[in-house]
Amino acid sequence: MITTYTEQQIFELALGYFRITFQTGAKPIDLSDRSFYGLLARSFARIFVLVQQQVLQTANDAIPAYQSDADGNLRSKTSREALDRWAFVFGLPSSTAGIYGSKGPTVSTGGIGTPTSSLPAVLIVAGTQLKDSTGAVLVETVANVTTDGPPNTKTVVLVSTTKGTQANLPAGTILSFVTPPVGIGSNLTLTTALSGATDNETDLELLQRLLRKIQNPQKGGTAADYRFWSENGADTATGEAFGIARGCVYPLRDGLGTVDVCALSSGSGLGRKPSAALITKLQDYLNSVRPVTAKVTAYAPEMASSSALRIRVRAQATSAKNNTFAYDWADGGTATIVTAHTANSITVAAVPAALSAAFAAGLKPRIQVIISTAGASPIPFVSRVTNIAGLVITLETNFVVQPTDAVDYFFAGGSIVVPIAERIRSHIDSLGPSRASGTADPEDPWEDALRRERIVDIVMETKDIDGTRMVLSMQPFATAVETALGAGFFASVDRSPRDIRAGVGPELLFVREGGIEVVG
Repeated sequence: MITTYTEQQIFELALGYFRITFQTGAKPIDLSDRSFYGLLARSFARIFVLVQQQVLQTANDAIPAYQSDADGNLRSKTSREALDRWAFVFGLPSSTAGIYGSKGPTVSTGGIGTPTSSLPAVLIVAGTQLKDSTGAVLVETVANVTTDGPPNTKTVVLVSTTKGTQANLPAGTILSFVTPPVGIGSNLTLTTALSGATDNETDLELLQRLLRKIQNPQKGGTAADYRFWSENGADTATGEAFGIARGCVYPLRDGLGTVDVCALSSGSGLGRKPSAALITKLQDYLNSVRPVTAKVTAYAPEMASSSALRIRVRAQATSAKNNTFAYDWADGGTATIVTAHTANSITVAAVPAALSAAFAAGLKPRIQVIISTAGASPIPFVSRVTNIAGLVITLETNFVVQPTDAVDYFFAGGSIVVPIAERIRSHIDSLGPSRASGTADPEDPWEDALRRERIVDIVMETKDIDGTRMVLSMQPFATAVETALGAGFFASVDRSPRDIRAGVGPELLFVREGGIEVVG
């Protein structure tokens, strides 16, 4: 433990030293701020503060460790340069073949869109580039596609060439061809999102990866070894790390001598499920490092649409900051069905009276539309109402993904809707696959089930950027948090994933499109 001193403390110590050392007579020496000794003491203090910082950083870099700040957030005490040196010593691979250290940004995958075509049988070759509206994100087609029609019904699969989370583009994003093939329209709309891209590994993420390696040295095939191999493995052909975000290990799940690994990708929702190609790469790598007596199987988690989560929370906004967080109107807890829609309007059987009154008062009230259409976000679509004419409600913002008529619906909107929904989604994206089989590694305890009390904590702890709590209460208590699976009915029950099918990975909970509702 190294004790450090503030500049003022060092300054006062220096003054005390000068007083003792240079006091020669009855008359005291001048130690005021502007005196020679005062200025000298201040200079010493500033120099030694800088020296202390270097000594302290050297001590912190000597052993990889983390610390907790005043808000309870973990931070790395070790500098990035030292972490990279430690990663080299312990052989932690980066995203570049043959290089050890922090992982770099990754590309997004899984994007799908249907190009428009004015000619029959137009060939769109693999590698054809498109860009988003900002021009900052470039994507390209994965394989050759020959259109049919017109109108064309053949889709193209896309992957980004731009790296980092900026390359995660939601469904509904409009891309433009850099050089459109003859007969192909200049724009293409994503019907399935591009997802899975990550930014540079943070200092804390690299530190945690390093500590797992140090604290769990390889022992010839323990569960910790399989997790390390999964998360730090590389393509056996190219040597490039393929980037499994999390490896969950199940010793003996398929019988004696077996080890199952359920691999998770970074991202959200279905984006956490690795592709079949990635699972094949992982399987090949695990086969190359496993003990010869073990049989290892790599799985993607089971994520069937029939098991997709829906969550409804009832949250009452606090009156803080002049009711900033309150809903814009009172829907009485009743949803209104969308019977028809355009790009920026919806038609209903009857406009809620409270919504009409709020609009008549000039408030431009917000609504939250729950959109279940494929490719939509689980977060409610929130927009202000700019006009009500008969049964048609015009919105300020165009839909990113169109709602499904006679199925989707809306509630009252407000400032608390999106922040709460995003926190709920983040929590579910942090869950791991099912532990129901009892074979999951007991030394690696991840949370797998959705528990209502955890959702209550998450909702109640939702804060504005200045730290102001946004939620006053969640009433009525019996239905404060309700859950449903797929198209099933809401009920006040927890949800646990299953692990019951041989030859299939354990189930992983995820939120479906339009799966989060925040009502008053």
